[in-house]
Amino acid sequence: MVKYLISASIILACLFIGKLISYSFNLTFPSAIFGMLILFTLLITRIVKYHTMLPCTTPLLKYMPLLFIPTLVGLMEHLELLKDNLMIISLSVITSCIVTLVVVGFIFQKLNKSAL
Repeated sequence: MVKYLISASIILACLFIGKLISYSFNLTFPSAIFGMLILFTLLITRIVKYHTMLPCTTPLLKYMPLLFIPTLVGLMEHLELLKDNLMIISLSVITSCIVTLVVVGFIFQKLNKSAL
């Protein structure tokens, strides 16, 4: 039980600090992104250990698809707008996928050469 409280507290603290940063500097950038970046930094620098976060993150990842349902319902309310802009949306999704694949492939090749 204590493990769950510790991992949940770390996640909530990162989210709170992200909200604090977002509101303090009056930014339109989502505060949850700041919170994730803070948590990522804590994990990369090993201030917070990976195994410390597992008790809370494992169930969150298991049920994460349920969190997308409200977003999809919201999309259904704007179905006409989506139909009107389907070509632009499709083109931007395809283009961003291609750009992502090329950039990730390029980075992988550079990192793979430097590892050898």
